[in-house]
Amino acid sequence: MALAEKIRNIRETKEMSLDELASRAKISKTYLWELEQDTASEKKPSADVLMRIATALSTTLANLLSLETVTVQDRQVELPSSLKEFQERMKAQNAPLSTNDLRDLAVMKFRGGQPRTADDWQQLYLLLKNSVGRPKS
Repeated sequence: MALAEKIRNIRETKEMSLDELASRAKISKTYLWELEQDTASEKKPSADVLMRIATALSTTLANLLSLETVTVQDRQVELPSSLKEFQERMKAQNAPLSTNDLRDLAVMKFRGGQPRTADDWQQLYLLLKNSVGRPKS
């Protein structure tokens, strides 16, 4: 299913108006309308715009883009010492990491590696937090 159809179908299923979705996603109503009319998939919205639309629709980016997904079993993951240091830093600042945030950080790898210092973990955490706009849990 094309992105245009997917956005429109999810929006209509949730009984959300074009205005409401545009407002929640913080994009213009005109641009959202253009995305919903783009059945040829010529428009290439940025990852940020797609994430804001997915969040506003209470869905995942994978669902919005009709990507295949798999469920991974919960497993215990060892925390690197630098991540433990970052965890303690956040706790000391009265902004403790949620269990989900800690788990997500611990399993994250980029090109096979992870941040090496507490400062690097903090930069990654802030980047992800600001990009996704996930509420604190």
